[in-house]
Amino acid sequence: MAERFTRFLSVFFSCLPVLLAAQPASLPLHAPAHHIIDRLGILTGSSSPIHPELRPFGREDAVALARRADSSASLTELDRADLRYLFDDNNEWLAPDDTLRLRQSRKPVLGAFYRTPAHFFEVNTPAFRLRANPLLQLAAGSEQGATDPVFTNQRGIELRGDVDGRLFFFTSLLESQVRPANYVGRRVADYQSLPGAGFYKPYRSTTFGIENGYDYNLAEAYVGFRLTKHVGLQLGHGRHFIGNGYRSLFLSDVGNLTYFLKLNTRVWRLHYQNLFLELSPVSTAVPRPQNSLLPKKYIAAHYLNFQATPNLAFGFFEATVFNRSGQFELQYLNPVVLYRSVEGMIGSPDNVLLGLDARWNFLNRFQLYGQVLIDEFLFSELFKPAQPGWWGNKFGGQLGLKYLNAFGADHLDVQVELNTVRPYTYSSFDSLNSYTHYHQPLAHPLWANFREIVLLARYQPHPRLSLSARLLYAQTGDDGPGENWGGNPLLGNATRQQDYGNTTAQGLRATTLLAGFDAAWQWRHNLYWELRLLLRNKDSADPARTLDTRLFSLGLRWNVWNGGLDF
Repeated sequence: MAERFTRFLSVFFSCLPVLLAAQPASLPLHAPAHHIIDRLGILTGSSSPIHPELRPFGREDAVALARRADSSASLTELDRADLRYLFDDNNEWLAPDDTLRLRQSRKPVLGAFYRTPAHFFEVNTPAFRLRANPLLQLAAGSEQGATDPVFTNQRGIELRGDVDGRLFFFTSLLESQVRPANYVGRRVADYQSLPGAGFYKPYRSTTFGIENGYDYNLAEAYVGFRLTKHVGLQLGHGRHFIGNGYRSLFLSDVGNLTYFLKLNTRVWRLHYQNLFLELSPVSTAVPRPQNSLLPKKYIAAHYLNFQATPNLAFGFFEATVFNRSGQFELQYLNPVVLYRSVEGMIGSPDNVLLGLDARWNFLNRFQLYGQVLIDEFLFSELFKPAQPGWWGNKFGGQLGLKYLNAFGADHLDVQVELNTVRPYTYSSFDSLNSYTHYHQPLAHPLWANFREIVLLARYQPHPRLSLSARLLYAQTGDDGPGENWGGNPLLGNATRQQDYGNTTAQGLRATTLLAGFDAAWQWRHNLYWELRLLLRNKDSADPARTLDTRLFSLGLRWNVWNGGLDF
């Protein structure tokens, strides 16, 4: 059944380019444009085609928002630099006669390369547009107490474009050899997966003195179409993020790439997104018969965002995780039905999650946001003095505040965020139905059974200089040998320790304090010299899990936007 469904999708999408107009490519997650767009939405308070809860943002939308902001007379020099960045980075959405915004290089390399500041090579014809850019990240440093140096060597290429204004495409390939901090290595050993990556193998280098590194590739690619003026579609491999925070309790990009079918509908004040994901409940590091395929599971999710005003928005999220021994449950393809009702109709044991979020921008300086996630919930079990802490009340919450141009300093942005998730959230009776992919979380990197405080500060004193700092404090509950206290959704919750008396961060109590500082100088467009400092201390009730990390590195980064390993 799964094979027939895949063949059907392949034939269907191969016919679409002759029928449909293009939906533009998306901005890479963690690229500076996302923070710029978020700033513009809060500072201007004006209506925007972008619903910031749904990332990544579209490049066409980024240019539309920048055009609108460009007419403001209150922009500072740093704001103007932000707009120039958006125009340069997405110049395919500028008209050829828009000479005020479409910048040309004074001296293209060999007359063919870098004819505009942002792109190594580009083609612009009425029938075909192409942007090609190199990807490179080289970094080296040291970690206190480690015999191996900290090391990153990533090289690749990125292509995007469209044909006949009907079909657009994006692809990037990044070959990677890394030796991350020791706490990441412990994560790999515990969960048999490398955070943010898929298949990996050991990497050793006598030249650089590396014995405990990893070698892997990251390949992201998708095609997209515009079904109507307001409805667009994407198919491919990529990552997604739902929410306004540094973390998301709904869906985030901390794990491996997923194979997805995405439908976006934007009309009036609504943005409705459907996501259908094909996932793996295990990683390739888990022992299995030779030359056998990884088992599959699926997620059908939708998110509806309503902007009541340009400054006030509400959202509803629903997702169901299911496995059918390779069979996709076709009833979940219904793009508007409540999945809980489908689950009841087919008598399934599937794992359904519900969520609500909200955002309020006020005083053209602040944003208050939050999320509530409900995995399972029974109100009658919530207030039982004799038997508190029922295991089946599985939920989490987020509350955050952003403060832009803090204390009157231009481009000093401060953010504080609180996250908490109860034990056994994201888990299921069937461990294959957990809200995970490739032995990695789909939402928060701390999985479940935790409390967390996040403090962030970003400062840009010069258009080319960016400084950022973060401080994270978390309380978590680890499992002892043969135990399941609710922090690891990969374990079926039938193996739980107790039915009642469950509290957040139960089990082997651990506290983690992480402080990071990054400084980046943009030498050329998207080409950065970087300095990074990371201090992390995990203090666990199990002395073997206690670990102190002090890391320093220098590097060069070119068009690469990796997420942080902050856990």
